[in-house]
Amino acid sequence: MKKTIYLAVLLLAIVSFNSCGPAYVSIEPAYVEYERPMRPSVNHIWIEGDWNWSSQSRTYQQGRGRWEQPRNGRTYQQGHWKLGPRGKTWQKGRWN
Repeated sequence: MKKTIYLAVLLLAIVSFNSCGPAYVSIEPAYVEYERPMRPSVNHIWIEGDWNWSSQSRTYQQGRGRWEQPRNGRTYQQGHWKLGPRGKTWQKGRWN
């Protein structure tokens, strides 16, 4: 009985950790062009929407972009697709 419980807990842990990792695809999803909302001010920059993994549909969903104020002394690096041995995965945009 103890072995069965131990194996069940171990299997649950493996499945849980496996689902937390990055999601890989062989082909990038098609980009959908959205109409940008009006720019709030000349100081704002456009940040493209990131791709977010949906564990329900097991696909990447495109997020909408947004206007943001630049951060002092930092630049924004747009998100991009990164090719690895298991396929492509999305690297979210970030401030550097």
